[in-house]
Amino acid sequence: MTLRDDASSIYKSCIKNLNPSSRVYDYLKHNNFIEKDFESLFVVSFGKASIGMMDGALKYIIDSNLQSKILGDPIVVTNQNCPELIHDVTINAHTSSHPTPSELSVSAAKDVYAYVADAQANDIVLVLISGGGSSLLSMPIEEITLEDKINTTNVLLKCGANINEINSIRKHISNIKGGKLAMICNPANCFSLIISDVINDDLSTIASGPTSPDLTTYNDCLEIIKKYNIEDEIPENVFNILISGKDNKKPETPKVLKNITNNIICSNRIFRKELSAVAHKYGYKPILPDIDLNSEAVTEGKNLYDLVESVLKDESSNKFAIITGGETVVNLTGDGVGGRNQELSVAFLDNVNENLASLEWSLLSVGTDGIDGPTSAAGALLDNTSLELLRQKDLNIKDFLINNDSNTFLKKIDSLFITGPSGNNVADIQIILVDRNI
Repeated sequence: MTLRDDASSIYKSCIKNLNPSSRVYDYLKHNNFIEKDFESLFVVSFGKASIGMMDGALKYIIDSNLQSKILGDPIVVTNQNCPELIHDVTINAHTSSHPTPSELSVSAAKDVYAYVADAQANDIVLVLISGGGSSLLSMPIEEITLEDKINTTNVLLKCGANINEINSIRKHISNIKGGKLAMICNPANCFSLIISDVINDDLSTIASGPTSPDLTTYNDCLEIIKKYNIEDEIPENVFNILISGKDNKKPETPKVLKNITNNIICSNRIFRKELSAVAHKYGYKPILPDIDLNSEAVTEGKNLYDLVESVLKDESSNKFAIITGGETVVNLTGDGVGGRNQELSVAFLDNVNENLASLEWSLLSVGTDGIDGPTSAAGALLDNTSLELLRQKDLNIKDFLINNDSNTFLKKIDSLFITGPSGNNVADIQIILVDRNI
């Protein structure tokens, strides 16, 4: 097998085992917070892993003879087709919109709102959250339109704001994010199981923190807008709301929530450790740098190559695997097609010199949800063959980077990595394999 084959196999074996259903089932089994002395059970699942998470929750509930406690039809909000029955339990299924919210997202949010609003003091609300929830579940405050919210998100994405900054503003213009879903569940006890797609596992940022206290403020939102100099691009309605909030004319998002327990059951860092264990089985010495790749994709591509150069100098092992993760941003300057993993990979390749090219190596950079930007690819898989095709076809790699056209470039050098949607999301992963023995 080539190193390209190894990188693909290591990743695919781990993503297969990153099963949302089993993760939820095992957590519920080993953390017995669903007791039999409650009155009714409400179950809601939203995000890219929502179907699998609901599957695991219902399996546990049925195995524990608690199915009769479920009130109404559990709700699943997903970006995939959802079955009407899961373990013979009727599901209120919503196929919603991602990465941009639509009226489908609003309809789903209204159903969730109405469902959990019926919960009483002796009830339990089980909320299953995964990445993508910010778009799939959308309920703008009354003073703005869905279009205002979409335009705001697009401006923030284009200017290079990170996910924490984007979600800070989303939470302040939503009726369901930033802890407000937990407020709706009150006075019932609310338990959230969360698969984190946010690198620092900030509960208030994952899916815009619907069940988490929000420590950001209206003033923080205005500072973000000022930081990126986008005052004239943010919709006027949204900007006015933020000003009103800063002037104490609108209530802040909740800073304390007493009825909620949030539990992260999987994250990017947990997944990195699982990848390193499998890489070790493949004969590679795993190296897990204590870093997150969160900056601009081209910058992080160069930083990642610099890291490889450093490891090559300092590492005595001839066969090793460097495993990193994060969620970069793309600074849009062109009109090409690509995604953050693809752009990072092209930038990495642009920096490869003979120190690495003289060895056998491979880089896989992949979105764990199986989707990288508005493309069919999950990311990119590179090795010396990619370099050779680059030279044979006499491509100007910098032109593709300037035009944000990484997908087109990677097609030309046969280096796209395509998996299809995974039904999961723990942000992005990079696996770099090096073998000095070959």
